Amino acid sequence: MIRTILFDMGGTLDGDGLHWMDRFFALYQSFGVELLRQSIREAFDDAERKSALDETIASSNLAQMLELYVGWQLAYLGLEDRALQRHLVDGFIEPVRKAAAENARLLATLVERGFELGVVSNGCGNVETLCEDFGYAPFLSVIVDSRRVKLFKPDPAIFLHAAEKLGGDPETMLMVGDSFDRDVVPAKRVGMKTAWLEGATLRECPDPSLVDLHLRRLADLPAALSAAFPAFV
Repeated sequence: MIRTILFDMGGTLDGDGLHWMDRFFALYQSFGVELLRQSIREAFDDAERKSALDETIASSNLAQMLELYVGWQLAYLGLEDRALQRHLVDGFIEPVRKAAAENARLLATLVERGFELGVVSNGCGNVETLCEDFGYAPFLSVIVDSRRVKLFKPDPAIFLHAAEKLGGDPETMLMVGDSFDRDVVPAKRVGMKTAWLEGATLRECPDPSLVDLHLRRLADLPAALSAAFPAFV
């Protein structure tokens, strides 16, 4: 019987299956920045490395986090332009806020249906702050931030840690995430059910046997649960 639903944060609870890199690339293009995707990828990766070490970001809300993150990208690219920075920060935040409002209602619905909820994320130390910022915190029984617990996806140990924090059996848990390699594969290895948030763009599934639910949108989760596990929900 499924008792607990765990969610990834980046790309899942903050944006319905759209990866951060893809969002940034689209924003650079919409501003007219003519750079190869690989160049922006390198700037993105540099910001990722800095975010894993920076102490300020570890206590930042969404807006504060994006200011830092975008600043690192632009410094790497040599494009320290205030207008571009505002375009990237504001353009990133707006759809995240919209998604967060919808997802908070989803979490409330799942709690009303009797599920225990949690977040398991490769975070910058501020996943709990983001959950407060997005209005998710009242619905969550556990928040596992990789930087805080020193366990990182795709290590299955981070999922076992979450299960232990909840005091439950992994086989009664469902992991929902947009990354096949970091969410689906390791969660399935520890015995959890899995829901792969593919997003709007069709993606080929590397191994359908590892996926219990395929989702286009997080909003589809309640109906998908009822259809797939009528005896367990």
